[in-house]
Parts: sequence; C-alpha cells; structure tokens
Amino acid sequence: MPRPPAPKAKAAPTVSGPPIGLIGVVAALLVVIVAMLVYLMSRTESLQASGGENSLPEGGGLVLNPEVADDVPAVHIYEDFQCPFCGQLEAASGEAITSAATAGDIKLTYTFMSFLDGNLRNDSSSRAANAAVCSADADQLSGFVTSLFARQPVEEGVGYEDQTFFDAAREAGIEGDALDTFTACVESNKYSAYVSDMQERSTRDEVTSSPVVTIDGEPISNEALTALLQDPTSFQDLIASQQ
Repeated sequence: MPRPPAPKAKAAPTVSGPPIGLIGVVAALLVVIVAMLVYLMSRTESLQASGGENSLPEGGGLVLNPEVADDVPAVHIYEDFQCPFCGQLEAASGEAITSAATAGDIKLTYTFMSFLDGNLRNDSSSRAANAAVCSADADQLSGFVTSLFARQPVEEGVGYEDQTFFDAAREAGIEGDALDTFTACVESNKYSAYVSDMQERSTRDEVTSSPVVTIDGEPISNEALTALLQDPTSFQDLIASQQ
C-alpha cells in the first residue's frame, strides 16, 4: 500500500510589531533622556563646595547678616567685581544698602559672579570673588566689597593683582592674625570651588548679567535699578515701597 504524502507544513503566523526604524528612534530617545537625567543630577551634586560660615549651600551666596529676622525684605545682590555698573551701584547705593542691613531692616545676600573672566580672558572676577569670601571669614565682607570696588580698574579687563586684595582688606579693617589668614586664603585660592558654584547657581537661576538686585526673590525693575546706580537715597524709597 503506497505511503501517504507528508502533510504540508503550516506557515508561521505573522506577528505584528513596530517597524525596526521606530524601535531605533525610541532607543535613541531613551539614551538622550537618560543622559540628560545624569547630567542634571551631576549638576546638582556638583554644588557641594563650602564657602565659609555664612555661605548658603549650593552656591547660594554669602549672607551679610544671618542673625536678622526672616520677616524683613530679603535683598539679594548679584555682582561681578570686573563689572563697571556693579562698581557704580556700590559707589552710589552701597552705603545705604549696608546701613539697612546693619540696622536689621533687610536681610542682605551677595552672590559674586565670575562670568566676565571668559569675556575678558582673565581670572580676576574669580580671584576677587574668592577674596571676598575670605573677607567674610574675617567678618569684614561689606567693608571689603566697598573697598575693592573703589579700587576697580578704570579700564575694563585690566584685572586685579593680589596686592589690591590685601590693600582692600587692610582698609576694611582686617589686621593681625586675621590678615595673615586672609592672605593665605587669597594665595591658596581657598574658595575657588565655591566661586564656581556661585556662578553655576546664578546661571541656573537665569541671572546672566550684572548687577542684578532681587527683593524676596523678584528682580527689581530696570527703572529701580537705574535709580540705585544714580541716587544714594533711592534704596530707602525702594524698601519702603515693599512694606
């Protein structure tokens, strides 16, 4: 009896799925998303440098009068020591701002930026910011800021020599052992990492120019800033308008 023919093989069922090209696009997007998350996490974790006793974490700046109550206006000044308009702000309104902080009428925070180093191709902004943090260790931040801005080179980009920092420190009242400590702090560039954190934090907070003045986190108007650059009495009026 003849052998029956073998049964025909059934065709494998067709499985539907996304095209190969689409899978590649999705995979590429996942790689980008993961890379962005890693980058953002590393930026946050990188802001860990210490800036001294009265320095806020994550590059938040230096508080001049941390003992003041939190219910007064919080004034935050962003400055670069190579910025001519920052020098003008300190010359016109620095005394009024410092007086208000000393009287406890405001809580005053400084952030010293260093973006002009790249524009002017030097490192004076960073070194000056480091010196300012050093002066805060000697509890002479406001006097040092005033004295150093008074010594700002007339020609933008000339920069600062270390001796200028030492002269400003002496004028601010840093002397004796405190001056020796300040000198060592400047020469070792002790707070360079915190200076970098201040600039990074400023960029993250979308502060990309100087000077910038905020009150309770809100930038003051261009008109108010112009007044501070010109009129020594305008700061009192500005704070009164916040009450």
